[in-house]
Amino acid sequence: MGADGLKSARLRGVGKQAGGKLAAVTLTLGEDPASCPVIASCRIDGDFFTEPSATASQESEEDRGPVSRLESVICDMPLPLDPGMALERLGRVMADGDGQRIVGVSAWTLVTALEQALPTGLVIFRQGEVPLPSSSDQASFRQSQPDEAECRRRWSGLKLDLIRDRPREPVMQMAMDQALNDAVAQGQLPPTLRIWNWLAPAVILGRFQSLSREVHIERARSLGFALVRRCTGGGTMVIQPDRAITYSLYLPLDFVKGADLIDSYRICDYWLVRGLRMQGVQVGWQGMNDIASPQGKIGGAAQRRLPAGSLGPGGLLHHTTLSYSVDADLMAQVLNVDPEKFHDKAVASVRSRVDPIDRQTSLSRQSLIDALLDTLPSLVEDLRMSRPAPEVEQRARTLARQRYGREEWTAQIA
Repeated sequence: MGADGLKSARLRGVGKQAGGKLAAVTLTLGEDPASCPVIASCRIDGDFFTEPSATASQESEEDRGPVSRLESVICDMPLPLDPGMALERLGRVMADGDGQRIVGVSAWTLVTALEQALPTGLVIFRQGEVPLPSSSDQASFRQSQPDEAECRRRWSGLKLDLIRDRPREPVMQMAMDQALNDAVAQGQLPPTLRIWNWLAPAVILGRFQSLSREVHIERARSLGFALVRRCTGGGTMVIQPDRAITYSLYLPLDFVKGADLIDSYRICDYWLVRGLRMQGVQVGWQGMNDIASPQGKIGGAAQRRLPAGSLGPGGLLHHTTLSYSVDADLMAQVLNVDPEKFHDKAVASVRSRVDPIDRQTSLSRQSLIDALLDTLPSLVEDLRMSRPAPEVEQRARTLARQRYGREEWTAQIA
């Protein structure tokens, strides 16, 4: 490809953190006044997460902030790219404690993506220039199980409202999650567990994923799937209402105080894993945020944190979707999954990665949900049945109209 072709092309590279998440960069090139190549634009997407630093305020919370900062730094990097310099600059930005930070990937992941995206002549290759991820990077995605006594202690201290919600359209479910999380973070509602169903099939994108890179868009729509982007990071979910089990937790941030990110996922899903094991399902935690059997992934979780501030104590949204059963062929038709996603998972495709619950139980989907909820009184001392407040429902309808139902939101990372 000639110089003019490179300037007009969209160059893409992908990096995968071992045991963690995927990040990709999409670049366009231009020229400076001396006709030397420069990075004219950069877009980062992937299934990573963001969370607020300890110094962030609730009033200034903005989840794209750290991604935008990294994109700006990449655009300022001189070409040909020096990977060692890129690693140092990106690492410094990612370690910055101001506001939100990215979790699930490292500076090394982004440097790998940049090396893949740029033509060979625009990267300086030197033996040993870019080190492999450090042991601390790898340790952040450990496979350890949580301390059961600590999980029980945190859960038993909750005064928990339980909402067995009615089915809603996918856009409205995303809006309900944000509305309830905001209300708990502002101290307007007690800790709440909502278990709910979908009114229609949907493909749910993670907050930072590229729509066209993750989904066969027209095929999904022709098969009746709504396309929706949620407010949390992580990967894409293919939802069929009669095949999925989904719940959300809305908790004051203190519930996970002192726990690192990995442990916070295990603490929040403890009630679920405990309940599944009580029904004879072999299940545990895998990677950063997955729930799995020995044969494969059963489900995944995602989180969104609102730091404490003048508006309230801060809050944690934790939501989890499990595959009760699965149509693997349909998933493969709808999803457009980068092969890099599977390179450290000992599987070749989404078909071979998923292990639905119905392979391990004779209980119907609804009977299993009932059995799981029946385990809560033995874990939570103060549990009461509830329903969404009218003001929360109204806030969710506004969010659905102004955010989650808008094409600008769903396709913001095309």
